[in-house]
Amino acid sequence: MPSKRKRAPTAASGPLAPTVDGKPPAWANFRSELGDTLPWFRAVQGGIYHKDGLAWGVLISRDSGERSYIDEEIVITRIGGSCSRNANGDLVHVKDQGQEDLLVKCLLNSMKQKVPIGIIIGEQSAVLGRTVPHPYNVMDYFRITNIWFEFVDNHRAAKVRYEKLDLQSKSWWANKESLSPPPLEGRDFASRPNSAECNACSHRSFQIFHQGWMCLQPSCTRFFKIGSSAAPVNLTYHERFLSYRMAPDPTIKPHHSLIPDLLSTFDEDDASVATSRVAWKGIVCPQCRKCVSRKYWSGWKCSDDDNSSSAQPQRLCTFEKMTQMPIVSLRSVIDTLEITPMKRAFIPDDRFMTPVIDDDSLAPYRRLVYTIPGVGHITHLVSSRDINECPNGPNTMFTQLQLAELGLQRFPLSNAVVTGTLTAHFAVNYGNPYKYVAPVNCKGFDGAPGVVLDAFGRLQWATEQAVHLVGQTPYRPNEMLILGYFAEMKIGYHDDGETSLGPTIATLSLGARSTMQIRMKSKYYKGQSSRNVLLENDPVLPGCLFQPQRQAWKTEFEDGVITQAKYDKCRNEFFKRNRARGEAKPCIKLDLHHGDMVVMHGENLQRYYEHEVVPDNKLRFALTARHIKADHVDPKDIHKGDITLAGHQIYNGV
Repeated sequence: MPSKRKRAPTAASGPLAPTVDGKPPAWANFRSELGDTLPWFRAVQGGIYHKDGLAWGVLISRDSGERSYIDEEIVITRIGGSCSRNANGDLVHVKDQGQEDLLVKCLLNSMKQKVPIGIIIGEQSAVLGRTVPHPYNVMDYFRITNIWFEFVDNHRAAKVRYEKLDLQSKSWWANKESLSPPPLEGRDFASRPNSAECNACSHRSFQIFHQGWMCLQPSCTRFFKIGSSAAPVNLTYHERFLSYRMAPDPTIKPHHSLIPDLLSTFDEDDASVATSRVAWKGIVCPQCRKCVSRKYWSGWKCSDDDNSSSAQPQRLCTFEKMTQMPIVSLRSVIDTLEITPMKRAFIPDDRFMTPVIDDDSLAPYRRLVYTIPGVGHITHLVSSRDINECPNGPNTMFTQLQLAELGLQRFPLSNAVVTGTLTAHFAVNYGNPYKYVAPVNCKGFDGAPGVVLDAFGRLQWATEQAVHLVGQTPYRPNEMLILGYFAEMKIGYHDDGETSLGPTIATLSLGARSTMQIRMKSKYYKGQSSRNVLLENDPVLPGCLFQPQRQAWKTEFEDGVITQAKYDKCRNEFFKRNRARGEAKPCIKLDLHHGDMVVMHGENLQRYYEHEVVPDNKLRFALTARHIKADHVDPKDIHKGDITLAGHQIYNGV
């Protein structure tokens, strides 16, 4: 039967809330820090982290469901999924859950295989009734003792009872005034809640609620009824269901440490580990116990008052661990027999556009030009062994970038789904300021290391040559963004179409090979936004979905044959009958090798198309130069883009 609920206040809102007994073994300001640091909880969204058919960790935050319960050793919550937020922002069930539900299945598997569950409690949870010290607090490892189904919001809903694995120690979240737990030898591990077998389905269920026994088999006609009557709204747990404990089982051991110690396993002199995937995981600060994401190229810095959302007073932690980054050799990041071929062949692929191949205009570079009519051009300048091995060339740059103090770090994404999420690459900006997808620190060219100016000279040359050769006038670049990628870092689909930018973007790739793909943006591919709102001005690009129909209506509208209303009606009715599925497939694919440069030219290219770059799992640098329009730069920063190249910094293509 439907329930009547009010949103509970947060635990921290009560001025007289009891205090907890101790401190959590680890904590975080942001959910993303948990995922960076704890191997058993890497869920970007949702309350349960599951992988490979097992549940590993649980987050108890603002809304953990009807009759949620937490004491010093027991946690009872709903199993997430099958819910949606109502007008008040509360989660309500919108469909039935069953044993085939993914989250239920994962928790059942963990219970059967005796896999402990790590639990985290957030400051927005009001279930505990005590103020927790941080936005996210690691509790402990728990075992799953019971999974059952109830009737909530007119739907079958799954619940789970967790029991703390360590029954000998007092929980840090216990009331400060409460007694320590009794010794194990004084515990009653034999008692169990009352149980009975259902007369209708023969399923045996514990008596979970004080109000009476009921069948908890969802398919039974007597499901969630006391006798023949539906269960009352205000159910309370039976004392025997809350107080019983499972006997200690030495075979139940966590797969992961509750708090991993990454730093103790790190060899600072091992170049094979320095830029590996594990090198950019988070650590737990040994001083304040905060989960610390790796924001800096050289290591970790803890600042436990940094961007905290908690109302609790914070102190500044000064712990930092900066490593001496060993130089990664070019040989170690390129798997081909020869680091660079004398002349790289273009390998055609029918799935992608074939470029115009030009071996003469910018020799010794091989020039591949992809043209999207009415949109723009992409020029791929393919490097060679001679180019890469020349003095101050790509081979030298790759080493110099590792030696230089560039100031590379990861920054919070501006529009991340989860607050605090960092970019999956390290970045630093030189020249005129550019916000990118995250606010990146900007340094002037006057303080740039020599290798930065050498690279900028190459990109300036590539910009001028590529744009001239397609018959247009280039804007001189005045900014360069440097991105550094460790193993498994990548940048997903995006565009560089900010109004502050000129129409040309040039990139130099150094180190590991990467794959760049270009595809039409979703709304132009489908003719409508993600919310099914029609495009006011549909360009009907070549290769877009339903192109013939959309072009016919667009032509009729532009010729005055049909009105705007008729044009919109035709499209709306057609799209309702023909639902678009999936995104546009990539139309251009570039295999970027060490020393290659790519020049994208055309404002419409960034407006209508987007690109992604996925490096091989090795160290890579990408240096991208653009023109930032003067009217988009604060006058006090305009000097940062001033640059006069000299000597070998001026590149002439050889």
